[in-house]
Amino acid sequence: MDALDVFYRVRHQWPEFEALMAKLRYVFASGSHCEALALVHSQRSYVMNHHGHRPPGREETGGMVGSVTTRAEALELCSRHQPELLITTDQLEDGDGLELVREAHQRWPGLPILLVMKTVSVPRLRLALRSGSQGVLTDALVLEGNVYAALQTLLAGGRYLDPNLSQLLEQNALGWDPQLSGKQLQILQAVVHGLSDRQIAEALALPYDTVRYHLKQAYRELGTTNRSHAALLLVQQGLLAPPSPPRKAWNGAQFLDHSPG
Repeated sequence: MDALDVFYRVRHQWPEFEALMAKLRYVFASGSHCEALALVHSQRSYVMNHHGHRPPGREETGGMVGSVTTRAEALELCSRHQPELLITTDQLEDGDGLELVREAHQRWPGLPILLVMKTVSVPRLRLALRSGSQGVLTDALVLEGNVYAALQTLLAGGRYLDPNLSQLLEQNALGWDPQLSGKQLQILQAVVHGLSDRQIAEALALPYDTVRYHLKQAYRELGTTNRSHAALLLVQQGLLAPPSPPRKAWNGAQFLDHSPG
């Protein structure tokens, strides 16, 4: 990507975009610390340039409620400030952004959510739409300035889907799309991270037989009888996060919030 070329193509949209974001009460969540800080810097620069010097504090970033990197932080800010918009990437510092989308939509059905997908697959895209995203963009279209059009559509009560993603869905209308429940995905995410069935049952406070039942139902849907094969299929399709790197100390329960549905 030629960043300078991108800059010259989209710079005419930036004043309108920054003006909109300065007035809008919103939360931004990203797995990238650089992205989170860059948006804060951009908003602060706009507000300071157009409204003069202000005392240090959150008022310098206009309507931004917060720019965070974890699901828990985003949900806490949404609960405390009742924003007008949630923007999140599909990968966060503490797991999968689709889980944030699903939970935020369940808690606040009227909250518009814009999802930026850095990893695209047809099953994952369908899952994102089922989870409650009113707008879905690829990372590439954000760089081309399409986020402004998406935000205008969402704030007017509409839905926005990256045109390339619409075409992808049409081309794969009959493609593989496993119909797994959120609980099944949550259990299989724990399988990805190496937990046994009994460890999963303990971490989720479920009966052991219930965990086994959910796994068998998932096997039937996926056409497999092997827990490792089932988990691998879903990781390959982008429906589950890959295994986390080893840690010096961990609790099995910490992995169970990272499934997207």
